[in-house]
This record gives sequence, C-alpha cells and structure tokens, in this order.
Amino acid sequence: MLLIVPLYTYYVTTDQMGQFDLVNTYVGLFFPLACLALNEGLYRWLLDKQTKDKDVLKTGLLTALGAIAVFDIIAFIVLEFINYTFLFEFIILVTSTAFYTIAQFITRGLRNNKIYAVQGIVYSITLLVCNLILVIWLQLQARGLLLSMAIAYVVTTIFMAVTQHFVNNYISKGRIDFAIARGLIKFSLPIVPNNIAWWLVSASNRIVINWGMGNSANGIYAISMKFPTLVNMLSTFFYQAWQEQAISEYDSKERDAYYTKIFNIYHKVLMTGIIALLPVTKFIIVFFMDSAYQDAYKFVGLLYLSSVFNAFAGFYGTGYLSTKKTIGALTTTIWGAIANVVLTLVLINIVGLYAAALGNMVGNGAIWLARIVQTRRYFKIQIEKGTLVALLLLSFVAMFAVNLVSHVGGLILIEGVACILFVVVNKDLLLPLVRRIMHR
Repeated sequence: MLLIVPLYTYYVTTDQMGQFDLVNTYVGLFFPLACLALNEGLYRWLLDKQTKDKDVLKTGLLTALGAIAVFDIIAFIVLEFINYTFLFEFIILVTSTAFYTIAQFITRGLRNNKIYAVQGIVYSITLLVCNLILVIWLQLQARGLLLSMAIAYVVTTIFMAVTQHFVNNYISKGRIDFAIARGLIKFSLPIVPNNIAWWLVSASNRIVINWGMGNSANGIYAISMKFPTLVNMLSTFFYQAWQEQAISEYDSKERDAYYTKIFNIYHKVLMTGIIALLPVTKFIIVFFMDSAYQDAYKFVGLLYLSSVFNAFAGFYGTGYLSTKKTIGALTTTIWGAIANVVLTLVLINIVGLYAAALGNMVGNGAIWLARIVQTRRYFKIQIEKGTLVALLLLSFVAMFAVNLVSHVGGLILIEGVACILFVVVNKDLLLPLVRRIMHR
C-alpha cells in the first residue's frame, strides 16, 4: 500500500489528488451513518457466548442492508439535486465501504483471524491492480482512485463472505430476532456520533484546507497523511488483538496491572518507532516523489505524533466496549473534535498546512487525555510518565532536526541514532524475542 503512494504523485496532479481526498473524506464521514455503525454491534454480540451467531448475523446484516439502502436513496436524491460531480463514485464507495467494514468485524467476531489476515492481502493486491489499470493506463486520475477503492472493497467483501459461507452457514439457517436487533441498534447508535466526532478530529481539516487554500494544498496534505497510515496500520494490528483481550480480561483481579504493563510497552514502541520513521519518510518524499509534492515532509512529524495519540486513545477506548457503555466514547471524542476544528480554523490563514497538522495532533491528544480521566472508573493504568515525557520531547527534537537537514548524510546519521534509541528503550521487549529466535 505504501509503495503505491509515490506512484500517485507522478500520475495524479495535486488538484486531482485534492479532489480525491475530499470525496474520500466525505465517505469517511457518511459510511458509519449509512450502516448505523452496526459493524461494532455485530462484533460485540458475536463475542458474547450467550447469543447464537446465526441469529446475530442474519438480524444484523438485514438491519444494516435496510439502513444502507435508505441512505443511498436519500444521498442520490440530494446529490442529484446539487449536481455533485462524483455522485456515482460517492454512493458506490459509501456502500462498498460499509459492507466491507461489516464483513471485517464479522470475521473478527467469528475469530477467523487467518481469513482476516488474508483479506487484507486480497484488498491490497486488488487495489494495486485497479490503480495500474484505471489511474496509470486509463488516466482517470481522481475518478480512477475512487473506483479502485470501491472495486477493492467489493472484491474483498465477496472473498470474506464466500470463504466463511455467510449465506449457507449463517443467514439461511438463522432467524430474525427483534430483541437482538434492538440491542444492536441501542449499542451501535451512540457510536455513530462518536464516529462523526472522530471524523471531525481526523479528517475535517481537509475541508478547511480545501476552503482556505484550494485543492492543490489539500492534495499535498493528503500525501503527507499517507505515511502516518503505517503507524495506524501497526496500531490497528495491535488494537484488534488488544480489544478482544481487554474485554476477556476485564473481570480479572490482575486487570489493572496487566493493562499497565501492556500500555507502557505499547507507548515506548510507538514513540520510538515514529522517531525512526521521520528521516526515512523525508528521504522517500524528497527522492522518490514528484517535485509538486515535496513540501509534504514538513507536516509528517506532527501527523505521526497525532497517529500515536490516536492509538493511545483507542487503547483506553476498550473500556467502553468492555462495559457496553459506548456513550462515554462520544463525550471524549467531542472534546478532540472541538480542539481540532477550532485550532485549524484559527491558524489556517496564519501558518497554512501546519494548522491542519497541529489541529489533528492536538485533537487526538485531547481525546486521549479525556479518556485517561474518564476510564478511571473502569480501570487504572500507571503510566511511566518520565519515559513518556522524555520520548515526546525527543520526537519534537527529531522533527526539527529532520526538517532542518537537507542532505542524505544527515538523514542517515539521524536514522542511526533513532534506531539505537529504539533498541535501548525497547530492550526488555526485544531481548526475549531475540533469545526465542536464537533457540529455534
């Protein structure tokens, strides 16, 4: 997926990239609304041993299908009325994203982790092939990028449905249970505004950029956002395992000690990891991307840090799932949304794209801090504050140094120091892994 990013810059103009990113941003806002965030409810109910998987799947999928159909009809009428350029692409992308996300969460809920792993590969390969055909060969630019994503979602959803026999093993044998439907909706609905608030934290600044600086600036910012997706990807790997583990360990007497141990390992790996990624990222942007996107490296550091705060907030957010009190997730996310939007709006005409990156970082940081306070009623994590503060300061020093250095030798030097820091800080995690490998 990351290898595709430099490819974009040579075949898609900054203006077209900005348009693609804007449509994709709107999709991120509306797809949870389209499916009523029932993916979250389905996952939670499938983990509950007191309910039948067949009944949960049939009830949940039919409810989601009805909600998505209603949304698509309303969206078509509204977008046709305003003569929206990407009407078809928007509707098909919202629909495919919703079903893909639901299929992902069902796969996790059924604990088919191997299929879940393979579907990611299927998605990536399909997306790459579609990009080669639609973006490079047919030169459809923004439209090609959007259709590639939609096709990849459809193909991967079909793969998950077929390999797990959704129709034969679950839907055809299950029954519609209105009690389950009510429970799913009651659980999932508070997550919809929470997802909207998350969208305001992570994506709303794209609209502010487009409004204040135009499509080209948004295109540059979109490329700078591609690199923190590596951190998001790694944190998602962890979160999916942690989410299940946190729920199962919630009633344990050793819960707080266990949560504390895992978080302190987690924050060290992520913080030292982004420091090591900074010089590599600048090298890729400067030497492998079209010159029109060269400024993207300036904002990546703040966005890396933002993705780390996002991961920390997600770690603490498992408390809401464990207790099935998802309304708490919404209240904390709102604070981050307000911080992001206000900061971006105030600074956009003063510091340009730095405003969006800074707003994103502060917004995610605000959510994490709010969740630390709010989740104390569920569990207590003793953060190694000294280590965390030191790593935060070092990350800002690394950002400044990388942005200042203009030659390869300097980037190599910073990378070497960063790698040593990663090994030293995470030695308690790395040494047992090395010993285990050596004994094989």
